[in-house]
Amino acid sequence: MSLRERKKLQMRQTLLDIAEELFSTLPFEEVMVDEIAARANISQKTFFNYFPTKAQLLEELLLSWLRQVNLWPSPTENVTDVRSALVPPNLNEIQLWVIAHRHILQMIMRHTDLFASVYYSSQVPAGKNLLFPPEYRQPRMDRVKRAQEQGVIRGDIAPELVCEMYDLLRIDIVQRWLCMPEELACGELYQRTYDEMVAIFFRGLQPDSN
Repeated sequence: MSLRERKKLQMRQTLLDIAEELFSTLPFEEVMVDEIAARANISQKTFFNYFPTKAQLLEELLLSWLRQVNLWPSPTENVTDVRSALVPPNLNEIQLWVIAHRHILQMIMRHTDLFASVYYSSQVPAGKNLLFPPEYRQPRMDRVKRAQEQGVIRGDIAPELVCEMYDLLRIDIVQRWLCMPEELACGELYQRTYDEMVAIFFRGLQPDSN
C-alpha cells in the first residue's frame, strides 16, 4: 500500500472516529458536516470525497464495525449442534457493541435504508450496501452445509434460506429493541430476547422436527 493510500485510510478512520463521538451524543440533525471536517482539519469538499452524504457516513460506522467483527472459527472446527453452525463465537462482543451503540443504531434505522436493505436480499437496489453481503454470509453457509451433512440440521431447507431466516430474525430482534422506550430497553432484555427467539428458531431446524 502506497503512502497516499495509507493516508487516505487514516483520514477515513479519523472521520469515522469523530462521527461516532458526535452521533453518540447528538441528534442526527445536530451533527454538522462542517464540524466534522473542522475537527479533522480538512475542507468540506474533501469530506465529501470520502462520504457523499452524512447518512452514508452514519451507515459506514456500522458497516466498518461489521467488517472487523465478522470472525468465525477455523473451517475445520466441528459443528456439534445448530447453534455452533449459525452463531459466531464472538456473539457476546457483538451484543455488547449493539447495546453500547443504541443511540447510533436508532439513527441508522430512522435516517438510512441500511436495515431495510436486508429485506430486499438479492433484489436490493444497485449500489446499495447490505448489512450481510455474500462474503459475510458464506462462512455461515458453509457451516450450515456441513451441519446438514452431519445430520445436525434438517436437510430439507436450503442452506441459503437457513442463513437468510437467521439474519432476518436477528435484525428483527435488534429493531424491536431499538423501538422500545428508553426506560424499558435495557441490555439484559435485548440479550434475553435474542436467546429466547433463536432457541425457538433452532428447534425448528433440528432433524427430529422434520
